[in-house]
Amino acid sequence: MESHETNDHGSNVFVFTETITPVEGRADDVLAISLKSGELLRGQPGLIQYMVAKSEKSDGRVSTTTIWAKKTDFQNFMQTDAVAALLKSVDMANVKTWMSDYNASMSSYVDGWHP
Repeated sequence: MESHETNDHGSNVFVFTETITPVEGRADDVLAISLKSGELLRGQPGLIQYMVAKSEKSDGRVSTTTIWAKKTDFQNFMQTDAVAALLKSVDMANVKTWMSDYNASMSSYVDGWHP
């Protein structure tokens, strides 16, 4: 059986993860906005992968993870007009009022694989 595993995306791979804990009753709203916001990522230079996950626990935490070929690709994306508009949007204002906790992490990719 031929293996399709890979873990070689280069030595500068960058990972950005956000986790939002919504206030009670707003988990689905936060998830919907996270999914909608993710549409901005389609076709972005250097983007390797984008994921959204919802906790199976009752708190409904929503996590988004983006994996970039290099940190500067992420930084360039964050400086686009589309991101500026998102940050000023009603959706973002709502998310800020609908969350009880927010965590973000920036990491250097060390190892992983996907088929």
